Amino acid sequence: MHKRTEPGSYLRNLINEWKLHLSEKTFRWKLLIVPGLFLIYSAITQQLGNYIETRKGVQLEDKFLQLFPSYDFSTPIFFLLYASLFALIVTHLHRPKVIMRLIEMHFLVAVVRQICILALALEPPAGIIVLRDVFLENTVYPHNSPLTKDLFFSGHVASIWIYFLCAQHKFLKTWMFFATFIMSFMVLSMRIHYTYDVYGALFFTSLIYFAPAWVKPYYAKVKAQLLYSK
Repeated sequence: MHKRTEPGSYLRNLINEWKLHLSEKTFRWKLLIVPGLFLIYSAITQQLGNYIETRKGVQLEDKFLQLFPSYDFSTPIFFLLYASLFALIVTHLHRPKVIMRLIEMHFLVAVVRQICILALALEPPAGIIVLRDVFLENTVYPHNSPLTKDLFFSGHVASIWIYFLCAQHKFLKTWMFFATFIMSFMVLSMRIHYTYDVYGALFFTSLIYFAPAWVKPYYAKVKAQLLYSK
């Protein structure tokens, strides 16, 4: 039988973990800088959104998109996205590194996504149902018109996939895995993305998440060679 954790014990552990990590200079700087960069990013993307909406793009042919029904999933998408984020934060609040990784991933994926959107001028699929999101419409989306051309890649699918990658609990990780498919089904049914945008979200998000682990051994090897050469 698993021993139940008392609320007082959990709270003490949570406080101690945050005290320990906040004592690290690198962690403190990240916690201060990354959210600040996110605010700057949000302000910039609102202006870029107006430009993206007015430029002429290419409408892609996507035969797989016709396999999905046409339905407005705005409300389920809203609740799935923010309920998943809330669940991840609440269940990992005692793990500061996971929370920090979550913030970093959101920022890095958002920046890469914005670069891709600027590089690829696309028109939305035929039959698009405009997604309504009160939070995004008042943060990163332009206020004067709905954003429909922020296509490659899907930010909603990327977000749920971030939660899957960051989750440490088996049950939650399993849920996030299936939630990714549910989110993909809903955004494609609304025609707010091509299927290519969903594939791109999974690819780029995974690449950004695992890149540090791939680069670190190479960096350590180069550093060791430089020290040896001295």
